[in-house]
Amino acid sequence: MSRFKIETSLSLSLLLLMFAGGVRAGTLYVNCGGKGPFTSIRAALKALQQVPGPSTINVSGTCNENVVIQSIDHLTLNAAPGASINDISGGNADTVDIADSTSVSLNNFTINGGADGVVCLDGSLCRLNGNTVQGAGVGVLAAALSRIFVSGGTLQNNSTGLLVVYGGGAKAMGVLIQNNVNGVELRSQGVLNTDATIANNSASGVFASHNSTLNCIGCTVTGNGILGIVVRRNSTARFSGGVAITGNAGGGVLLTEESSAYFPSLGNVTGNTGGLDVACGASATTAKFATTNIGGGTTNCVEPIDP
Repeated sequence: MSRFKIETSLSLSLLLLMFAGGVRAGTLYVNCGGKGPFTSIRAALKALQQVPGPSTINVSGTCNENVVIQSIDHLTLNAAPGASINDISGGNADTVDIADSTSVSLNNFTINGGADGVVCLDGSLCRLNGNTVQGAGVGVLAAALSRIFVSGGTLQNNSTGLLVVYGGGAKAMGVLIQNNVNGVELRSQGVLNTDATIANNSASGVFASHNSTLNCIGCTVTGNGILGIVVRRNSTARFSGGVAITGNAGGGVLLTEESSAYFPSLGNVTGNTGGLDVACGASATTAKFATTNIGGGTTNCVEPIDP
């Protein structure tokens, strides 16, 4: 019997075991651009669609496809060294869409292009570990009450590196967000907790608007082209853990339109050019401890008086 027939027989046997009663987990192997029963992630997802319980897809090769993960829970996709997922829609579709799914993990992929690189929506819980997401409209997007955890990796060369909107939440730790137009955008009640390095984006490092919340825990925001951080339209920001907001053109932190900032511990908010290190707009903005905890940076903010 040929090697190909043996491998095919083993793979079919594996599928039969997966679908047999009582089996509640599956592991599949995808060889994109190669040989085997699964040469695309989409084919493996179809096979796992009816399998209850945790499932794993181990991926090697160059996967030229747009992937939709819909209503699948407890799924892990692992990339072998050098594995990638590449948009084939010409930027019209997302490269990876995760919708209505609980606990989906993508580990160590390079994800190239797409309208958006990775989208987590419709109440999903998504985990990204060690991925590089690049060349998309939005690199990583969390929306519609979804939660996304980004650990390590790089978001680069996108229009926006990380976008959190419409009640979505994100935690981004150990991430490099660089060389995008905007590094991070939070809109319409988006929430972000982060210690990321947000550097050399051509517009703003972080733009938070419309009742959004930024919790910057020891993050570094540097070398961004227009402003380091913009907080506007009833949004809030908290800077703790020794933040560094330096070397941004146009200023460090700008507060406008009933927004507020809190500097509970000493940080380094200095050396931003073209504007103040912390600037309070005229429309009911506050920046508590900006006069004492920004490392000697410049500010026009007046310490708010506690009631």
